Amino acid sequence: MIKLNWGNNWIRVLALLLAVIMWVYVSNEQNPVREKLVNVSLEHNELEQNYILTDGLPESVRLRIQGNQNQLNNLAPGDFKAMVNIPEGKTGEMVLPVQVSAPAGLRIAQVIPEEVSVVVDRVISKQIPVAVSIRGTPERDYTALAPQYHPDVVTVRGPSRLVNEISQATAVVDIQQAVKDVTQNVTVTAGSPDVTLNPATIQVVVPVVSTLISKAVPVLPQVTGTPAEGYAVKESFTEPATVLVYGPPEVVGAITEIKTAPVSIQGAEESLSREVKLAAPQGVTDLQPDRVNIQIEVEEDETPPAPPDEDKDSASN
Repeated sequence: MIKLNWGNNWIRVLALLLAVIMWVYVSNEQNPVREKLVNVSLEHNELEQNYILTDGLPESVRLRIQGNQNQLNNLAPGDFKAMVNIPEGKTGEMVLPVQVSAPAGLRIAQVIPEEVSVVVDRVISKQIPVAVSIRGTPERDYTALAPQYHPDVVTVRGPSRLVNEISQATAVVDIQQAVKDVTQNVTVTAGSPDVTLNPATIQVVVPVVSTLISKAVPVLPQVTGTPAEGYAVKESFTEPATVLVYGPPEVVGAITEIKTAPVSIQGAEESLSREVKLAAPQGVTDLQPDRVNIQIEVEEDETPPAPPDEDKDSASN
């Protein structure tokens, strides 16, 4: 039969326990437990097709890490992974926990925040009409007609809560100081940066027309003075014989002829040819051309002299 010496064994156990305590104490003194704050990117699981995260997920979370000095000195944000698992097939606002994984030997003392509120929505699309508005005004005496554009319908795609509120897309075309038709490729918008439009641009044509009218009227030569004695004006005319008159309808409608500037033939013994300016009536905005060549044919007067008055001769006798 073996006889145990409990007195010696007890001493040995007590010595071992004291050694362990001393080792722990010395280890803590040389390499104590410390804390460190680390910012870690927050990720989420891949969503189903046509589902989208619209709001609530922060870019990162803050972790309060506990470990010894050696562990903390070699720590990097990439050593941790922060994840939010979003349930499949659900939409709307949800409060979900942040799940964190860390290297062995480290303790996650706190996750800031521990939960996040996210909003999940379905991606839908629909067709909406396009409305084009005009910015600016044409030049004076011009007006813009209704814009023509193609296509007049686009497809909007995005979160359902946004798409359902959109009734039309808009585009703006600038016609400032235009004097002819304006053709532009312009961007269409739907009022939200979180939706897309297809196509993103449309072609717009804005007809720009003159508010003035025109008509052809004859030119009337203005001849002043008299030719030399024994000469007479046979004919006067202009080249061209008619000109185009431009102006408001009420002005142009009342004009029946355009006069030249006066040309004097005082004492002339031969025909004249001269370029002269036309006299534009009040209210006329343009004459085309505004100058003409005037031709005045002067010839010797072949009219026989008047016979003497016989009655006067008899009376004198």
